[in-house]
Amino acid sequence: MSHTNIWFFIIPFIIAAALPGPAQGTLIATVMTRGRPSAAAFVVGMVTGNAVWLVATIFGLASIALRYENLFIAIKWCGVAYLLFVAYKLWTAPVDQADGATQKPKGFTAGILLTLGNPKALVFFGAILPQAFDLGSLSVVDALLIIALGILIDTLVQTAYLFGVLRLRVLFNKPEYMRRINRTAAALIGGCALLVARR
Repeated sequence: MSHTNIWFFIIPFIIAAALPGPAQGTLIATVMTRGRPSAAAFVVGMVTGNAVWLVATIFGLASIALRYENLFIAIKWCGVAYLLFVAYKLWTAPVDQADGATQKPKGFTAGILLTLGNPKALVFFGAILPQAFDLGSLSVVDALLIIALGILIDTLVQTAYLFGVLRLRVLFNKPEYMRRINRTAAALIGGCALLVARR
């Protein structure tokens, strides 16, 4: 595996990971309302879900995954239902419970369901990896390197989102703003749930 080939994977993946979508919208809303612990758990869930799709593509499991389309449709709707539940809880949350520092992390479930329920990640890896590498001749070391790079890139990009929004949260983390922030975040998460449902 040449270093040139690695860049054909790294650059498109950075761009795809950085493009705003339902996952980033949900992450932003989670940061604003629940704070760092829950948002960090959401990032771990997102990265884990993408890593599952990456591993499936590298080891030729993508075709098997596509055969069980109904399973992933069920996962998608579980994710939609969970996001709508979170949106409802945020919309109705009392202001004195808005501070995410007092809440337990609840973001991992939403993060992994949102990612596993989105087959576009599988399509992306299925399109990019064969262009960058000869998947049939990859060694175990090469495969592990690609997986590690994918996890690292995804983690860095989503962590940048996390810390960027955390800085904004400090400015608005006052009781007079929290109800408005909660309801804006609820609308954002609900909208993300509808976007996922349409896919």
